[in-house]
Amino acid sequence: MRNPTGLTAALLTMVLCGCGGNKDAASAPPAAELPAAVTKVEPPKPVEPAKVPPSAAPSSIEEASFSLKLAEAGPYKAGELSRFVLHLEPRGVFHINQEYPIEISLRADGDMSFPKPNLARADAAQFDDNKARFDVPFTAKAAGDHKLLANVKFAVCTAENCVPDERDLALAVAVK
Repeated sequence: MRNPTGLTAALLTMVLCGCGGNKDAASAPPAAELPAAVTKVEPPKPVEPAKVPPSAAPSSIEEASFSLKLAEAGPYKAGELSRFVLHLEPRGVFHINQEYPIEISLRADGDMSFPKPNLARADAAQFDDNKARFDVPFTAKAAGDHKLLANVKFAVCTAENCVPDERDLALAVAVK
């Protein structure tokens, strides 16, 4: 009598290695034979959330961790050096990060200019754990309604972690 285990192993080997090859590969047409109408479709690219244009930015932002605002310090007269104030105040258990570089970039309409359009911590009138205040000088060349824009990069922290942030603010000023 023959060894049934040997026969089983031989049959199994023939089935796995098989005559006739892989059925999936045999049934699929080669890539060159695909219909011309089949095209490769790229996956959709992630869409960034729409940003609010800086000119539509608010003059103040109130969050659970901080308050950030621009305030008038007028009256304003054309041709005279004037100022507005930028305030950053942390709230609750948060404090201003003393080591994170605060950066303020200033812009305005064509009839206004800044002696210094980029500000840093050294430019602050007050800068400590509980408050940052910048007295921002500008000159309006002509009378009328003008818009001042500030992009502010800063960080507020708790004892456990820091939250870097970047916000746009706008302030409308009336110049006589």
